Amino acid sequence: MLTNEQGAKQRWCHVTLGTNRSKCLASECMAWRWAEFTPHVYEQFDQGLLEEREHPEERRGFCGIAEQPKF
Repeated sequence: MLTNEQGAKQRWCHVTLGTNRSKCLASECMAWRWAEFTPHVYEQFDQGLLEEREHPEERRGFCGIAEQPKF
């Protein structure tokens, strides 16, 4: 399942399910895989000007141990 990093950190780790359960570490884990580049979003400002900004919090990935999601 594709999820952003904050969403992943709310889920249980697949490796620790049979032992002392712990939460997912997301990008701090060696099994974490990014599925997307950092999203760029064009935002409109007060005078109608558009500016491209990065939104790394919206970047999604998945646990490489669980299984690669089908895109």
